[in-house]
Amino acid sequence: MRNASFSIGQIIHVRDGDMRGVVVDVDEHFQAPVELPDKIRASLPNPEQPWYYILVDGSEERVYVAEESMHPDTDDSPVDHPGIEQFFRHFDEGRYEPQYLLN
Repeated sequence: MRNASFSIGQIIHVRDGDMRGVVVDVDEHFQAPVELPDKIRASLPNPEQPWYYILVDGSEERVYVAEESMHPDTDDSPVDHPGIEQFFRHFDEGRYEPQYLLN
């Protein structure tokens, strides 16, 4: 089993689409919310790597991104997204503290 390189509350940069955001959830491998046609599934990045739900800075978007498309963000400023308070308690030293701790 592969470990995720990024954690919930971490601010990241997504290379594809040149966007910045904060991690709100992690899947061990690709978990499509619906059945995808084989043609679309074949064009995805490696499904056997961690995939992340990201709140996108400066928008209302939430995207699902493969780990290979991400790297840590160097900007320590908070993310501007209307869903922040749903997931996080507060922002400190470039990270968000999750609203709820999971086992």
